[in-house]
Amino acid sequence: MIVKNRIKGTRITIWDVLHYLEAGWSRPDIAATFHLTEAQVAAAARYIEEHGDEVMVVHRHIENRKARGNPPAMLAKAAKSRAKLQEWLKHHHETHT
Repeated sequence: MIVKNRIKGTRITIWDVLHYLEAGWSRPDIAATFHLTEAQVAAAARYIEEHGDEVMVVHRHIENRKARGNPPAMLAKAAKSRAKLQEWLKHHHETHT
């Protein structure tokens, strides 16, 4: 049920499941949150247990990256995109009311 670190047929990764397991969520709650079967969550948990060291190396890398936040260039790009959207929304509101 695990293909390339994803739950087969989904875009849910084992690291998504790991995050919730570490937070103390039950397998049924994780399944409901991601619209998975309990068997899919069990397969992900089994994969995490069987490949623990390898999974945790990548997990630490992901968590460190998240802690650093986005680089300045990405923040600038997001601000520009947000401003463009706000301008479009303003124009759309003015022309449709």
